[in-house]
Amino acid sequence: MSVLHPPPRSGIRAHGPLLAAVAGSGVAGFVALVWSGMPAMVVTLGVTDLAVAVLMVTRRFEDPAMASAIRLGLVLSLAGMALGFSMTTSTPALDSLRAGPADGVAGAHSVGVPDGGPGLPIVGWSTSGGDLRVAYFLGIHALQALPLLAVALGALALRTAWVRPERVRVRLIRVAAGTYTGVVAVAAWQALRGQPLTSPDAATLVTFVTLLEIAAAAAAVVLWMGRRDTAGAPTSAPEETICPSTPPSVTASSSAGER
Repeated sequence: MSVLHPPPRSGIRAHGPLLAAVAGSGVAGFVALVWSGMPAMVVTLGVTDLAVAVLMVTRRFEDPAMASAIRLGLVLSLAGMALGFSMTTSTPALDSLRAGPADGVAGAHSVGVPDGGPGLPIVGWSTSGGDLRVAYFLGIHALQALPLLAVALGALALRTAWVRPERVRVRLIRVAAGTYTGVVAVAAWQALRGQPLTSPDAATLVTFVTLLEIAAAAAAVVLWMGRRDTAGAPTSAPEETICPSTPPSVTASSSAGER
């Protein structure tokens, strides 16, 4: 990961073929060597992710909410990996959005500005133009985000009756997965229009806020249904309830009289 995602201050590109200038000796030569095998690594990881996703779909889990989180997380992670190809390929449509071709470079993660400009601390995402790495990052880490949410819902279910039914937690996971998909799509859409993550325009903000409002409304409906079902559920009856139609004493007297 340190090779594929070098720190911004190193001056080495990530998610874009290396400039011919870095194909020399030392660290740059090692990075260039690793980069030459990166397409095969990406395809291998993608195929592995797909195989695990198929395995998870056919496997039974004790916790349906965790099962849903893992399966949906794998699908979103695979979609995130697919976004990586947009940064390593050069097509007329993508090149028309970029700052312009550079010698020795096929593809780029920045849109509207050259790669390697000012960026956010640690991650290095561009603050002067669009950056496809944002959507890529969000997509591949859905595999961690959704199962962590399932764990949190499981802990909350121990104290909150509304969240205790399995169907409620499964529905909340599905709402979260749909919302997560929308966030990834908005991040990719913002980047392709050359907007940095830190400077969204009105259209991006309205779309994002609308997405959150829909997600909040859907989650509220799911919780309301869970509360209604919990309140309407019958309370547990005593283990044994005896309601004889005739008192035992009367029954005994009748039996004696008959004899």
